[in-house]
Amino acid sequence: MRVVIIGGGAIGLSAAYYLQQEQCEVIVLEKGDLTDGCSFGNMGYLSPSHFVPLASPGVVKQGLLWLLDAKSPFYIRPVVSWQLIDWGIKFMRAATLVHVKRSARPLADLLLFSKAETRRWIESGIFNFEYIEKGCVMWYKTPEAEKEEKNLAQQAEELGLKVTVLNREQAEALEPAAQIRVRGGVLYRDDAHLYPNALMEQLPRVLENRGVHILRHCEVTGFERANGRIVSVRYRNNNAEESIEPDLVVLAAGSWSAQLARFSDEYLPMMPAKGYSFTIENPKSQLNYPCIFKEAKVALTPWPNRLRIGSTLEIGPMDDRIRLPRVQGILRAVQEYMPGIAADPGVRALDDPDLLLQRTWFGYRPLSADGLPYIGFGRKNRNLLFATGHCMIGVSLAAGTGKLVAELATGKPTSIPTAPFDPKRYS
Repeated sequence: MRVVIIGGGAIGLSAAYYLQQEQCEVIVLEKGDLTDGCSFGNMGYLSPSHFVPLASPGVVKQGLLWLLDAKSPFYIRPVVSWQLIDWGIKFMRAATLVHVKRSARPLADLLLFSKAETRRWIESGIFNFEYIEKGCVMWYKTPEAEKEEKNLAQQAEELGLKVTVLNREQAEALEPAAQIRVRGGVLYRDDAHLYPNALMEQLPRVLENRGVHILRHCEVTGFERANGRIVSVRYRNNNAEESIEPDLVVLAAGSWSAQLARFSDEYLPMMPAKGYSFTIENPKSQLNYPCIFKEAKVALTPWPNRLRIGSTLEIGPMDDRIRLPRVQGILRAVQEYMPGIAADPGVRALDDPDLLLQRTWFGYRPLSADGLPYIGFGRKNRNLLFATGHCMIGVSLAAGTGKLVAELATGKPTSIPTAPFDPKRYS
């Protein structure tokens, strides 16, 4: 079976990894050169703790308060866009307690399954991307946030996850270099993290050594369809128009997937959300644990010789602009929660706006309308398989999604139920 995968991010390459194991002929079409993309600059979390979908009442309530704050971590750019309006209506409708409760078990199962598959990659000896099973801490400063996080911790325990609630004194002992200023936190012990840059450097090399064809600088321009199938994928390669005839098409193009889906007369309610990060090399003050500041929605990931800081969801049509106030808001949160980390020379140097702009990375997260990924076959094309819409947890869900894609493609029973992620849940 010839499988054409559109998109060379973590999801697309993971699908290629498992499809190649099924003896498929795999061709990956990537519009870039695989040296950048959303999989490179993210926080590297594998987070079973993220079992609450983005579409939740708390996000809507807090998001409305943040809309007018230029430095807030959640922002919807005011533009006239039918796609944004439709996505927003569906998002608001999905953001209910019923949806959160219904989605928690499937999302936790997918996260745990994906983490287990990622661990198998490491155990195979083929990869070395600084995979660490240490947990992740959610720090909070206010009584309201403490109440909410402790409630989530209880839900996590009901799902079988291991958690530890920390008071202020335990927080100070856990992160002595941070000079931490919090009320407390919750350590989610099942979480892990990896260095995504290393993962994205190694995956293409492994795949190409195994015979997967990765075609770089190839932008898909359309499909030819007949009898409910995609019979040809057209793409532009160095200004030359070419095409390929697939048995199966896997659409894993992240935030570009909705646009590409329209070429096949399919519809995915999805919006791109710009996120920012910057990486400090050889920090003087280092964290012991990855963490997230609950109120500020800022995340920090430590590796042996670097520290990455990232945040924000900036929803709207794509552009290449880095909005300085929003990135400065990330730094402000570090100063408020962890002045010891903020005082590190590498972090303090970013007080210079020009240097901050120079050092800031950005990428687009594909936000589905209900916070759950799209994994499954299309409505109008029998040989089109979606693997997209993973919001902020693409690396967390990459290996598991890739495995499920291979199982669906070959007609095997799936390792976990996929019905909650069926793209056909939207017409």
